[in-house]
Amino acid sequence: MQQEIRDRLLTMAEQDYQKFSAALIPGVENMLGIRLPQLRKLAKEIAKFNWKAAITEDDYYFEERMLHGMVLSYASKDMDEMLPYIEAFISLVDNWSVCDSVFMGMDIFQKDRERSWKFIAPYLESHKEFEVRVALIIMMQHLLKCDGKGKRITRLRKVEMSDVHHFNEEKGLYIERVLTEVDKVDTTEYYASMAASWLIAEAFCCYPHCTYEYLKQNRLDDRTYNKGIQKIIESKIPTDDVKNLLREMKRK
Repeated sequence: MQQEIRDRLLTMAEQDYQKFSAALIPGVENMLGIRLPQLRKLAKEIAKFNWKAAITEDDYYFEERMLHGMVLSYASKDMDEMLPYIEAFISLVDNWSVCDSVFMGMDIFQKDRERSWKFIAPYLESHKEFEVRVALIIMMQHLLKCDGKGKRITRLRKVEMSDVHHFNEEKGLYIERVLTEVDKVDTTEYYASMAASWLIAEAFCCYPHCTYEYLKQNRLDDRTYNKGIQKIIESKIPTDDVKNLLREMKRK
């Protein structure tokens, strides 16, 4: 089965796309150049059948590893069954693209959020760059964005000064816990730092008041803190006066 999958991947490869993608993902070798929608389509197909026979920790091509993770995303919603496979896969993640493309879509973590918190706890305490990033992406995408009843939410359509200075948002179930955890993670390495700053920007666009209060007093390193503010400013959601307020908060 492994060879059959590899043969299919080889037929999907695009040389021009390979050059484009390789430039965006430093240090990645053995890239074929396959577009993500094609990989997702194949992963969904594999997940319907004998998916356990289709995954391996001995992935040669970049896209094989990506496919491996995507299959896990679609294979089952049984956490007892899937978490050992996901844990094994995390040890293979060595770039931001596989991390984000796989774990942003791994909504099994929304099935039992308290169990998900326990699962990511060791990775939040890790000093390995991509273990930290995986935990932050899971926390941002699957734990941050839920209301007090655990219902999935999206970003606010607009953040105005009144949203920043007055608590008029519905309290998120995990917003305080998320900000507490992001304040403690090791952001020494670049891709861990960038994930933390991305999470802060998402938190602000969902819960502006809580995140603003956090930004006034935190333990973030300057790179992560300033990048988080930059990402908020680059968003279309905050109004201009909110963006000006945040510009004044940047560390010199």
